[in-house]
Amino acid sequence: MEIAICYIAIYLAEAFIIKQYCSVLFTSRYSNRAEILMLLFLYSILYGISFIKNPFLNTSSFLISNFIFLLVAYDIKWSTGLFHAIIITISMGLSELIVIGIAFNFTENYYESHHYLENTMILLFTSKPLYFLFLYGISHVLIKTPKKRDRNSLKEIILFSIIPLISFWIDLTFLSVFRYTDFPPAVSYMVTAGSILLLIANFVIYAIYTYSGEKNRRFTDLQLQLQKELDSVSYYKMLLSRDEAQSILIHDIKKHLQAIALLNEQGDKETITSYIEGLAGSPDLQTASRICDHELLNAILCRYMRDCREQNIDFYADIRSDTLNFIAENDLTSLFCNLLDNAIEAAAKHVNASIQLVVTYMPQAQLTVVTVVNSCRVNPFQKNGRLVSTKTGSIRHGFGLKSVERIVARYHGNMELYYEQDEHMFHAVITLKSQ
Repeated sequence: MEIAICYIAIYLAEAFIIKQYCSVLFTSRYSNRAEILMLLFLYSILYGISFIKNPFLNTSSFLISNFIFLLVAYDIKWSTGLFHAIIITISMGLSELIVIGIAFNFTENYYESHHYLENTMILLFTSKPLYFLFLYGISHVLIKTPKKRDRNSLKEIILFSIIPLISFWIDLTFLSVFRYTDFPPAVSYMVTAGSILLLIANFVIYAIYTYSGEKNRRFTDLQLQLQKELDSVSYYKMLLSRDEAQSILIHDIKKHLQAIALLNEQGDKETITSYIEGLAGSPDLQTASRICDHELLNAILCRYMRDCREQNIDFYADIRSDTLNFIAENDLTSLFCNLLDNAIEAAAKHVNASIQLVVTYMPQAQLTVVTVVNSCRVNPFQKNGRLVSTKTGSIRHGFGLKSVERIVARYHGNMELYYEQDEHMFHAVITLKSQ
């Protein structure tokens, strides 16, 4: 009875590990609930087959069950599903063989011991953290998409991998203790239960870690969405303000015509010409601002163009058509907002300040080039090559540049920053690989 219960726990642990492995690599066709039910059904069959005690049958059924699960639950080709089913099966076999090999060094005549149940259970539960560690590492090595690659940094993966290794060592210590000490049955059961709880603790820690990471990603997405909405609101408010100014000007057009008529009676042609040119050039008669054909970026640039006008900064933008469609909207917002925030911060302290933004596409190299050139009174680089920020409050210094660097790396690009001392101009040249 005890062995049956322990084997149920083992198969549940294996199902959890497979779910974690697949969720990192593949896009699911169904909900999490449907995936879990499918796994429970397949692993219930494996649990029943295990009582036949045929190693070849157990291995082949394990391979087939995982192949079926991958093929049905995820949007992948059959060849990809077979490849990963083989990887999973090999990882399972290796984890158990490694633990068995080490266990025989700790315990002679292992299967003849009167602590057979405790030894076997600890052995099995020792192999699961190692199995989890294998698939955890493989899944993060095989990630290809930039979006999923950002899920865990190398430092996080290494730190998190320490937990299964510690569990593995503790279980091996239990095996060694059983080899040299004769415990009463109650203590043996407690140690076995401790091994089970240690395995469960590994999965609980991973679940908490995954949940925390997902919450952080959702919070970041929410902040970016709020920034996008702020840009859109600012843009539409500007349109409403311009429409109101146009309505006032149209209301007063009769008075302007009367003034022109009086000047005409006086024969003052130069004044009439100047008056008409002033009316024609009035911002209130201009159409809605259209800087580029990308709606979100257009809203962002309109906001910064207004900010530059308020601070007497000349703003020039040349965004070529269809050059930024491959960039996700949240990345686009972070990239241009951070670049223009830094440019305005530097240019605001310069006389006759200007900001130039140019985005072009190089079809031969499939590269999009983003160039920002802004006035800068002093060289912003320190002797060690680091940029100096003049923002008040030091907590978030450098966060904008780090965000830009992250996006550049995500799109396999490059960023070059330099300062022209003679012209007092700061240059940021970014190349992004079109995808």
